[in-house]
Amino acid sequence: MISVIVPSRSRPNELLTGLNSLGLAEHGLEALVWLDADDSQLKQYQKLFESNSYVKLFVKERVGYINFHLMANFLCQQAKYDWILEFNDDAYMDNPNWFTIFTDFVKDFKPAREPVVINIWGQGEIVDNLFPIVSRCYFTILGHFGLTPNCDDWIRLVSIGANISYNLKGIKPKHRKYGGDNPLIDETFREVERDRAENRKRWNEGRRGHVLPQQLLDSDIRKILRYVNERQPSWRFVKI
Repeated sequence: MISVIVPSRSRPNELLTGLNSLGLAEHGLEALVWLDADDSQLKQYQKLFESNSYVKLFVKERVGYINFHLMANFLCQQAKYDWILEFNDDAYMDNPNWFTIFTDFVKDFKPAREPVVINIWGQGEIVDNLFPIVSRCYFTILGHFGLTPNCDDWIRLVSIGANISYNLKGIKPKHRKYGGDNPLIDETFREVERDRAENRKRWNEGRRGHVLPQQLLDSDIRKILRYVNERQPSWRFVKI
């Protein structure tokens, strides 16, 4: 049903909490986890997860958050299910009925042949799409999850442009990065924030150099619209 992709660093216990909240075994899900070969907590990850048949660990050379999209794209290539959820090691699902809500919402979709993006963060009220869920077809058409480190925003823009975005209410994850009762401010957080600043710098320099990310976004949107119009022009999410 769902392949959960999670690049993680130095947070084995936090990742365990997050994956337990999803109920991998109960719902028949898989979790695909990118780990850095130089992570000082690597042995703890292996201790916690190597015997879990629902979790697959991929120990790779570190590329850093600035290349988050490379990690996400790699994990998507390993996914075996038709829905792909981007999750974080500082997040958890607090609604025990989340899977029932999700399966009821997607029962009429055909993720293997329909490009679909589901927004569980916005709750119909905000634009952001943290923790996007994409269909297998979406990834197959584009050949990637995203092309910049902020994959969630990339997917948000592409899905809105192609009119394939759907808001699902009732299962918004808790994200410890943004405070609340138990904020997680650690070295991984600080490293990510430094890389985010570097990414913004590169983005702005690219715009000044006329290497516009918008061109790549437009290309992804056109690919999806072409696929939809050529195969099923009457699909419910096509703009008329």
